[in-house]
Order: sequence, then C-alpha cells, then structure tokens
Amino acid sequence: MGKISADGQITIELLERCLDRLAIAMEKAPQGGKVYLPLWERLEAEIEARKASESTMARARRRYQTIDLSDRPA
Repeated sequence: MGKISADGQITIELLERCLDRLAIAMEKAPQGGKVYLPLWERLEAEIEARKASESTMARARRRYQTIDLSDRPA
C-alpha cells in the first residue's frame, strides 16, 4: 500500500488503493466481509468529498481567470 505523503496529506489515489485492498479483504472474509461495509462506505464518501472539493477549486480558478481586473478599484 502507498505511504502517506511527508506532509501527512491523504490523496484520492491513496484512498483508491485502500478501497482495492479492502475489496480483497472483503472477498476473502467470511460472509463476504459484510463487517467491512461501514469502512467501505466511509472511504467512498471521503473520495467523493475530495473530488468535489477539487472540482470546486477548479471552478473558482476558471472564474478568476475570466475576471477583468483592470477596471476594478484596488
């Protein structure tokens, strides 16, 4: 499994790898690993939240690039 970066940031890629590992554990576990469902759901929610945040930042940057700052007071 990948390591957390030096600054402690957990990336979408790391969370995706965690889902991969969890899927393996669930498949090998008794009763299909139902005990892992809350963890699976939490990881999915974390991934979606991070993707939404990145998307929001991208939209804000695109909007900023369209603003004409030359005619605005300082």
